[in-house]
Amino acid sequence: MTSPIADGVMAATQRLVQQAMSGQWHEVPKTVEHRRELLQQLSATASPQDKQWLGALQQAMAESDAAVNAMSRIDGVAAMEGAAPEQSSVTAANPLAGGSTLEMLRLRR
Repeated sequence: MTSPIADGVMAATQRLVQQAMSGQWHEVPKTVEHRRELLQQLSATASPQDKQWLGALQQAMAESDAAVNAMSRIDGVAAMEGAAPEQSSVTAANPLAGGSTLEMLRLRR
């Protein structure tokens, strides 16, 4: 399925990646909400044959939201502690709490 709304969902996801990579966490909630609204519009107009594709997009968006939440918590804790994210207590307590994705994003900076 191709539509301007689907393109908007993908563009919002790209914007989230850019915001995370640059540490613009104050912008993330607005972008997440915009992406949710677009996905709701897409869901309302989807045809029956688009349901599988739409379900995959919804699952990917949920995983993306979880990753962004984990990264923002790790980044926030690290900033408060004055430590690098990989040294923060959140990451040390749970090394799978978005650490590999966060590390990949940090290395790309």
